[in-house]
Order: sequence, then structure tokens, then C-alpha cells
Amino acid sequence: MKFLLAAINAKYIHSNPGVYSLRAFARTKIPGADIEIGEYTINHQMDLILQDIYRRKPDFIGFSCYIWNIEMTCHIISLVKDVFPKTKVFVGGPEVSYTARKVLEDCPQIDYVLQGEGEVMVPDFLTALEKGGDGTEIPGVLGRIDGTIKGDETFQEIDDLDSLPFPYE
Repeated sequence: MKFLLAAINAKYIHSNPGVYSLRAFARTKIPGADIEIGEYTINHQMDLILQDIYRRKPDFIGFSCYIWNIEMTCHIISLVKDVFPKTKVFVGGPEVSYTARKVLEDCPQIDYVLQGEGEVMVPDFLTALEKGGDGTEIPGVLGRIDGTIKGDETFQEIDDLDSLPFPYE
């Protein structure tokens, strides 16, 4: 399975350390996992972002959501679902972590919301998806399964940030 972690940054000179940290930690727990990062900016044309995502052909896409990109991210997700209706989309980040149920109710194209710090949650979630599960048994994962919202609504935190690997290769 192919996973894409996508970030829509405020500027070209910005980087999203969150997606790099998620990938680095996931690789320690799921050796050989096919996890790519797609970084874009709010100044990119949406069709160019969609072209890049199309070229990658991911089975699952995770979007990092912040106040400056949430509107554009939701629009991109809608376009992705038009092109790849079977691709599962999950979101995380500060803009969605505290309102997960509302996000799922308001945005039917989003399949999952991951609440809180995702480094520990994401590898377990990706592993569950690879094994054919729905991932909602993972603490902090709320998802839309057969039209019903189910899962866990607790915000996840990491006790020891020093336990995380360095995010950049």
C-alpha cells in the first residue's frame, strides 16, 4: 500500500516538520513502508497539486491541517475524491484535532480525523489499514465507516519527545 503525507505550507520557504516526523517514526515501526511526502504551498494552483497527487497514485492520503490551509485542504480533498473515490483520506493537525466529529460531519470527503500528536498513532493506524482494518480501534482515531462516525475521540499526546527519531534524512 502507498501512503502520502501531504502538507500545504504558507510559503515555499516553509517546511512542515510534522509530516517528516510522522514518516520518520512510522518507518521505525513499519520497515519498508511506502510513505511519501508531498509539500505544496497555499500559492500553488490546485490543479498542479492534484496532478502531483495523481502522479503518485496513493492508496491513503493524510493532510496536515492548520488555520492557514484548511479551506484549500478541504477543496483539494474534494478534488482528490472526485479523481480517486476509493482513496482513503485522513487529516490531522491543530485545526482538526479538537473538533474531529464536527470535521467529519461537515466534510463528507474526509474518512478519518487523527486527534493530537500523531507520531505514535500513525504507525498503528497505517498498520491497521494495511491489514484490512478500519483503524478506528486506535486511540485518537475517529472515522466514517459505512456512513457512521465511530472510533475514539481522545486527544493523543507523546510523553517523551526525545523518544522520536530525527525527522529529516
